Amino acid sequence: MSSPDRFSHALRFLHHLGAVWIAVILLYVVSGLISPGMFQVSQALNILQIAAFLGIVAIGQTLALLVGGIDLSVAGVVTMSNIVVTSLMVGRSETMVPALLISLLLAAAVGFINGSLITLARVTPLVATLGTNSILFGAALVYTGGAPHGSISPGFAVFGQGHLLGLPVSTICWLTIGVAMAWVTRQTTFGRRLYAVGANPAAARLMGIPVSAILISTYVLSSVMACLGGLLLTSYIGSPSLGIGDQFLLTSVAAVVVGGTALSGGLGSVLGTIGGAIFITELNSFTNIVRVSTGTQFVLQGAVIALSVLIYHLVGSKRISS
Repeated sequence: MSSPDRFSHALRFLHHLGAVWIAVILLYVVSGLISPGMFQVSQALNILQIAAFLGIVAIGQTLALLVGGIDLSVAGVVTMSNIVVTSLMVGRSETMVPALLISLLLAAAVGFINGSLITLARVTPLVATLGTNSILFGAALVYTGGAPHGSISPGFAVFGQGHLLGLPVSTICWLTIGVAMAWVTRQTTFGRRLYAVGANPAAARLMGIPVSAILISTYVLSSVMACLGGLLLTSYIGSPSLGIGDQFLLTSVAAVVVGGTALSGGLGSVLGTIGGAIFITELNSFTNIVRVSTGTQFVLQGAVIALSVLIYHLVGSKRISS
């Protein structure tokens, strides 16, 4: 067998097995060899607990990328949910449910605005969602006066800090949402329409698919997922923070792309994104082990995105030629 044939077979093998899961295993082994403490069950569970926050936000980002868009307002939505829910709960049990409902409704409204700007005003997704993100951050500053206050309800802490049957509750919530959204995207009419719109919006419109409604619904779901991720993270830390959402602006895109979702739309999966979120969390943990600077972490994340796009482009081109 010639070298090009071996390369082609290797690419096909990676595609079927899922390159992101191979990367997750390899990075975990390398991290464990450098720091044996990584092989402890408690450390593995800690990675899964932390990955849950990014993982839920990344599920929403996956939906946005599947329709050929992008949602850069997720950072602002995470911050908004953190500020709103802590300021409304103020440490009291009776305020927990109303605070959660208000946060989710506000997130849905943000997603509706994003979708409307993109479909009705014809603003490009990047510009529309980046503008919304800036507005949300400014609104958070105005609302708090630069000094956020409040705290979570006592019973709310279990979602971010608790354990059930030895597993972090946050991880259980994340995987439950992930499996549910994977089923929605793969087994329902709405999911099939997502892929159709992302692959070719014009053709989808000719097929009778309500493209505008699908896009708006997608951005509503993306914002709700960002809110849920923000709520879980707020449950974990227990207090408000104006910069809490900034970390998700790049990492949510990185997790989705590493998981195999195409930036051009119409190709990808929620299950791949789950692997991508674990990989990005492992990567951050690994950089902490080897004590690299924050700047170097951003460089590595950018390099991972670029490399992932290149790999999946090669896989895609090999599939087409085969």
